[in-house]
Order: sequence, then structure tokens, then C-alpha cells
Amino acid sequence: MRNDREEAKMKKYRKYIVVALMVLMPIISLQVMGANEPQKQTLYQSLRRFNDILRIVDHRYAQDVDPVELVNKAIRGMLSSLDPYSVYLDEKTHKEFMIRTTGKYGGLGFEVGKVDGWVTVIAPFEGTPAWRAGLKPGDRVIKIDGVSTKGITLEEAVSKMRGIPGTEVTITIAREGVGEPMDLTIERAKIKVEPIPYFGLINKDIGYVKIASFSPGVGKNLTKVLKELDGMGAKKLILDLRSNPGGYLNEAVNVADNFIDKGRLIVSELGQTPSANRKFYAKKGMTVGEFPLIVLVNRGSASASEIVAGAVQDWDRGLVVGDTTFGKGLVQTIVPLDEGAALKLTIARYYTPSGRCIDRTDTLRFMLKNPTLAQEYQTSGKFKRKIESTGSIVPDIVLEYRQTPHLLREIAQKGLFMQYASKYVSEHKALSEDFKIEEADLQDLKAFVEDKGVEIKEEEFDESKSMVTEVLEISIAENVWGIKGRYKVLLDYDPWIKEAKTILEAASSVDQLFATLSESENKMK
Repeated sequence: MRNDREEAKMKKYRKYIVVALMVLMPIISLQVMGANEPQKQTLYQSLRRFNDILRIVDHRYAQDVDPVELVNKAIRGMLSSLDPYSVYLDEKTHKEFMIRTTGKYGGLGFEVGKVDGWVTVIAPFEGTPAWRAGLKPGDRVIKIDGVSTKGITLEEAVSKMRGIPGTEVTITIAREGVGEPMDLTIERAKIKVEPIPYFGLINKDIGYVKIASFSPGVGKNLTKVLKELDGMGAKKLILDLRSNPGGYLNEAVNVADNFIDKGRLIVSELGQTPSANRKFYAKKGMTVGEFPLIVLVNRGSASASEIVAGAVQDWDRGLVVGDTTFGKGLVQTIVPLDEGAALKLTIARYYTPSGRCIDRTDTLRFMLKNPTLAQEYQTSGKFKRKIESTGSIVPDIVLEYRQTPHLLREIAQKGLFMQYASKYVSEHKALSEDFKIEEADLQDLKAFVEDKGVEIKEEEFDESKSMVTEVLEISIAENVWGIKGRYKVLLDYDPWIKEAKTILEAASSVDQLFATLSESENKMK
């Protein structure tokens, strides 16, 4: 009887190991390709050891196990040791990934990354449920529907947050500077990101363009926008890449091509294989000539945003202003596997024209291994400025964030600004574009919010009035005039836009723009 059981066990094991090897072989072949003979021998020994351990566990572990699932977990563990973005996609996850990359899906509307092992918000897309709920770059998603996200892959986390539009999901957020984690219950919606949600003049000769994502066609659209702004009298430009998590590499190149001289390097890809080593150059040159340019970035600017900001900074084409970017400079490809599965693998890293690696993980590893080696570079443009490499784009001028009062966050997260805006608009039928919120309106909002169950302390409300007024006016303008109405009000209040505008007003040429930078640096010294 025992021999029969042992034979049945071995048949079951052989069946599983065949299936498991079907999954492993594409990955094994990738590693063997570039190995020399001693390395190949060591690799084969390791694979035999893996096979032995899998057999022993399946044969002798205290309870029945699924060898295929063990192999899948081993694959995931191997990939997670490389970087946060190299992952194994089973058939279901692969399908969901392909749906999500089309730009239309049911979800919350924010880009995620992995930081210190935690699922972390890179940037919420404007106008989405995540944006309206008040999610911020750097927020850690520590739970999804009450279940911890520690140790799960990005694809698993995204899969849990996606779903049928109209259904709800509760995510628990840990935010720097906020004592207790926050539970946010958010209704899923169809997500469609508009790549250039707004552009226009913010005074007689300063143009403004917001790029929210690097989706197909954004480079050509930007060319049209720049020509239109030029016709409107724009002689200077603010390019806003804040909270833009990136997108297609070719669109990053196309966007940068609008500002960089023809023939100049925009970005390089460097990897192990010849096909992964590529350089991308400006093909058409500056769309409307050289003009003073400021690129706004923050910690939610990633990937393609960093490529554009890095090229502008390295060629001394304009100033990068704001906060240090996210630092995601990895090139991934999808390798199809058997039975609908796939491997999303990092094959290269992005480098700016001066040679800086955009990826934070890669740069931090270098600095840990070589703590005495300074990561100093020089711009490739005419000013030959010293710039630092931290695996992110460090702005030429660093700006501080405003602290958002707790009361304002609570009102926004419950969607009460939008609700009150609808009420306000229904009671004010003939609003002009220059409308302003009065004290009586603020008191009415206060009563409305309290009626919805939010406890308000008088002192806290008084301290928050200026920002409450700002957010309320933006919500009302968006309710009446849509996205353009929101930006028209937002640009009047945004402190970083005001700072960029002040800098540009003092410079009539790119040379004067950098002279202003030198003067401010000397004052700081």
C-alpha cells in the first residue's frame, strides 16, 4: 500500500514539476544567454538544488502543498529582489494589466509605485475619484478593504483597487506628518486621462501648459498648443509636469523635441543587451524658437516627466522648479509566457544627456556601495553648471509645500466641497467668471458640512478660511465651466505658479533667466 501511495505521489510531483518548468524556462533562458561557462554550471547547480528542495517539500512537508503555487511564489520573490517593477503576471493579472494600459478602466485614478516595500501613490490623475478624495504623492496605501498591502506586488494591489465603476473600495492611507492612518472609501469610476487638460495665458506674455500624462499623441498636441500660444502673444512658458506619473517613452521624446535643438540627445536607455541600448535625439528642434522656460515638477513627477525635465535641465534650456521628482527611470518590456501569463521585466534604465541615471533605486544602490564617490555631473548646455544625481531630478529652485489643514482634508475626502458647489450653483443662476466667495457663503458652507456630520471647531475653521475659500471657488468654477473653469481659478491661487510667474517676469531671454538663478544662489550663500 505504501509503495502505491509513494508512486502516486511521485506521479503527481512529476506532473507538477513539468508545469512548473514550463513557467520557469523562459526566465532561466534569459539568465543563461549572457552567462559564461562557469556561471552556467553554477546556475544549473542552483536549479538542481531548487528542484531537489521542491521535491522534498512536496514529498515530506507536514501537509499537502501545491508545487506550482510554490514555484510561482519563488518566481515572484526572485523578481522582487531585482526592482519593484519587474513582476510575474498570471493570466488574470496579465489581462487586467493590458486593459489598464489602454487608458480607460474602472478604478480610482492614480499611479502607484513601491517605496520601502509599501504600495505608494506616485500621483493621482486630475479629475478622478482619487484626486477628489485628496490623495497626495507619497501617500502609502497600507490596507485595501482592511487587508494589509505589506509584501504584495503592485499588480496585486492594483487588481484589488480596480473594479466595476460605481462600486466602492476602502483604502487606508498613511501620510507623512499625519499621526493616524486615514480610511478613505472611494467609488470606482471609468478612468480616462486627458493628456493636456488646460493651456492658456496667465498674463500678457506668459503661457501655461499642463501635461497630465504622456499618452499617445501628446507630443503633437503640444506642438499645436505652443503655436497657438505663440499666436496669442506668449513669449515665455510654464510647463507644468507636477503629479504626472509618465507614460510612453516616445511621447516623452516628442514633448522634449518641442524645446531642444535639433540633433541634441534627449535620453539614453542602457541595459545588458544591444537591443536595450538606445539613444533618442531631437528631430525637429524648437517649435517656436528659444524662449524663457520653467518646468514645474514635484514628487509625483515620474518616468517620462523626468525625461523631459532632465533634458531641459541638462541642456540649460530652462529652469526646473518645484520639488525633487519620484525617481522612476526603468524601461520595462512584456515577455509573453505560456497559458496567457507574462513577465514584466526591467531591461534598461533611463539616463539624461549628461549621464545621470533617473532611477532612484539604481542610484541609491551605487551610493551605498560607493559612499565616498560623489555623484556630480555637469550640464551639457552652454552654462556648464554643476548638477547632482540622486536618482531623481533635483530642481534648480526648490519650493516648499503648503500644509493642508486637517479640516480641509476631511471636507474634501467626504466630497462635501463638490456637493456644496452644486448647491451654490443651483442658488446662483447667473454666476460671472470673476465671482468671489463671501463670509456669508463660508458660514453657509460650515452649516452644510456640520449637517453632514463633520464636527467643526470655530478656531480651526477660522485658521483654514483662506484655503477653504480657495478650494470652494475652484469647485464652483469646475461645476459651472468644467476643467477650464477650475484652472482659471486655480492658477490665481497656486503659490508655485505665482513663484514661476515672478521669475519669468524678470527675464526676457534664457540668458537672463539663468542670470536670475545665479543671483538668487549668491544671495543664499
